[in-house]
Amino acid sequence: MVEPTADPEVREALTELELYLSDTLPPLVVAGSADLLLRHPPGLVAATIRSWTGAQYAKSGGEASVSDYLFHAVKKIHMLGEFKLVPREALGAYLDGLKALVLADCPAEDRPLLQENLARLAETATASTTAPVVSLHRQTSGARGSPAPGGEEASHRRLSLYLQRLEAQARLALAAPSGRAELTETLAAAARESQNAGEVEGYLSKLRDLGLQVGTADVFRALASSLPAWVLPPSADWQKAAPASPALDAMRRMVTDVEDPRESGRRFQELVRAAVERFNEGSLPQAVSTLEAAERLIAEKNVDPGTVELARRKGDETLDPERLKVSAESPAQHSGLRKLLGFFSSLSPEGLLEQLAREDKRERRRLLLALLEVHGEPARAAAFEALAVPFREISAEQWYLRRNLLYLLRKIPRPSEARLEEEVEVTIRHAELHLPPPLLKEAVANLGQLKHEKSEVALARLLLDFEKALLRPSEGLPEPKELLLLLDRVASSLGRLGRPGARRALLEHALKRDPKLGDCAARLAELSGLDLSEDAEFIGKILEVLKSNLPFKLFGVALHQNDQILLRLIEALSGTPAPSVRTALEDIVKRFPDTDISKAAARALAGYRKGSAGGTGPPSPAAPASLTGDLEVFGLPALLQSLSDTGVSGSLTLRDPRGEVFGALRLKGGKLRACQTGNLAGDDAFYQLLERPAPGQFQFVKSADALEETGTGSLQEILPLTLEAMRRYDELRQASALVPDGVRLKSTDVRPAPHPAEKDGMLQKTLWARVSRGATPLECEAETRTDAYRIRRLLAHWVEQGALIAEAP
Repeated sequence: MVEPTADPEVREALTELELYLSDTLPPLVVAGSADLLLRHPPGLVAATIRSWTGAQYAKSGGEASVSDYLFHAVKKIHMLGEFKLVPREALGAYLDGLKALVLADCPAEDRPLLQENLARLAETATASTTAPVVSLHRQTSGARGSPAPGGEEASHRRLSLYLQRLEAQARLALAAPSGRAELTETLAAAARESQNAGEVEGYLSKLRDLGLQVGTADVFRALASSLPAWVLPPSADWQKAAPASPALDAMRRMVTDVEDPRESGRRFQELVRAAVERFNEGSLPQAVSTLEAAERLIAEKNVDPGTVELARRKGDETLDPERLKVSAESPAQHSGLRKLLGFFSSLSPEGLLEQLAREDKRERRRLLLALLEVHGEPARAAAFEALAVPFREISAEQWYLRRNLLYLLRKIPRPSEARLEEEVEVTIRHAELHLPPPLLKEAVANLGQLKHEKSEVALARLLLDFEKALLRPSEGLPEPKELLLLLDRVASSLGRLGRPGARRALLEHALKRDPKLGDCAARLAELSGLDLSEDAEFIGKILEVLKSNLPFKLFGVALHQNDQILLRLIEALSGTPAPSVRTALEDIVKRFPDTDISKAAARALAGYRKGSAGGTGPPSPAAPASLTGDLEVFGLPALLQSLSDTGVSGSLTLRDPRGEVFGALRLKGGKLRACQTGNLAGDDAFYQLLERPAPGQFQFVKSADALEETGTGSLQEILPLTLEAMRRYDELRQASALVPDGVRLKSTDVRPAPHPAEKDGMLQKTLWARVSRGATPLECEAETRTDAYRIRRLLAHWVEQGALIAEAP
């Protein structure tokens, strides 16, 4: 019996070993403890195995034998050598002594089987699971042979390879900062592959031992930057079918696999900061995906509410205002930007309105208004609620805010369920002559959009109020120059309102000739281009005025009354091809040739004829409708699904920033007919376009033909192809971390085994020949007619197997 050690360091190492045996801690984390225990007699570890076995046997209720637990424990320790986490030579000698002690603890009836399995320990490999142990590294009899490698052991082998690459890249990064990018990619891959946060901490510990200052914040940044540069379409089909993101799953584990709530909260805040950094660096989709992971953690109540409140309230403080402005100015980015804004309290509609109420800098107010526009209907509803609060006297701060709120009501489309009359009444309260002119201008502009009888009455009243104020100035009213501008604004709103009473009010104003009112007739220009044919009464009135102002002859001399009003009236009728109007204008052309009014009438008649010609005869073939945009904004998956949902036929062309075509797709009825990129065609080309997303522009040109080209394949649904491509994207990132673009690989004496999922034997043979001759993975991709995923998957498989190793840089 070995006495318990008094050394606290050894006691801690034995505790870690026990947790490792139960799969609570990963191999990397216990490597240091194992190295310490190798310097002590194996009796210490044997005693730990004995007590651990008794506890596990009792928990399982005898489902597994004592000898199975003993074998599992020794096998787990043996694996530390396989993964090169402890010196193999020292471990081999140590295990010889440990096996003898473990055999002594085994029941006599099971001892021969345990002895047989321990003797060929290096040849066996099975999988283990999490604590308490349910699926053991089971013993096998000689007749059954050894199971094939796979499961958790294969994962541990990959993790060991990641560790080796991280160590090499850390040294390069310390020597040259440019090497940090490859280190980040490998760190992200290792985190995605890890089973829990402890394994990730093991990587970080190794890197810190090498002198590289890294922490969990670096892991979140690496994972966020490894996400696809697109946001999934919001359709239910996508949400159900889209593959889980390994990077987002890793982020979740990093936060949840921590017992200390304070540490979990700190990591959650690092996750949010990683999202903000991705946005500031220009990747809105990656930022949105990262924040969606944060939202899931909140919904699952995995984060302390106080930490969540702090992140929502303070997390946006480092968002780049210029980047926010650029994104807000692009309608195509609004969907993603709304999700980002919605995470932070101060960027919600209510939070933005609060800021707007106290902001005195003009540029900042413009940004706040642009972000409120991005929110759309919720921001409009909040703005209306604030405007509806009654007021008597209004301060400068209040009228600035109310002016901005009116602007939002006009800019954000009014939903169909909004009560028009109530909105008109609220707006009319802000259309009073005694209010500041900027606020009044905004109210007048809004009334011009609210097509309601009360809007008509309010605008007509304002027109008269401004006329009176200009004719009889008084103290407390705006200056005449300001009043004339307001008068122009009212006239414009009356013209846009499209109601008969508004037109009559505008015509009555236009006939006034007092110079204090400015050029009243010119304000009739608001009617030009409008077809007033349905308003026969108004047409009759305007023709009556027109005729009454025409020149007349006295003693044979033509006397002109007011050519200026005639020109304005003709301009107002230039969009109205009613018979009575045509007759009146033709009469002017005939009676008053070579005059300005005759020329104006002739232009209006020519416009009628042109419009009429455009609507007669056989219809001309429609020009192909095009859709163009930025791939980085739309994202290829969302673009393709949008085209699929609309069931269109046509050609989609993808161009890089230099304008060179790098991809071409043909669709028929929303289904894929053909695809080409580089030397790839068909499915391989489609997968490649999503596996290697590239910046650039797209152009889709509709086609009415059936696209029945000779040799084209059958039509394929977009959704299944896209989902498979997205799955390949994630796995390609993992494989590329083991076999980066420029690494040189060399063969070993291990025979390369085929990948179980790759059925193309010729591809495996050709690829092995090329990589054996020194081709890099990137060169192999250029020379092989298949997508990058299949090539990297095979190369990573051979590296994991040991048939290939990376040459030293």
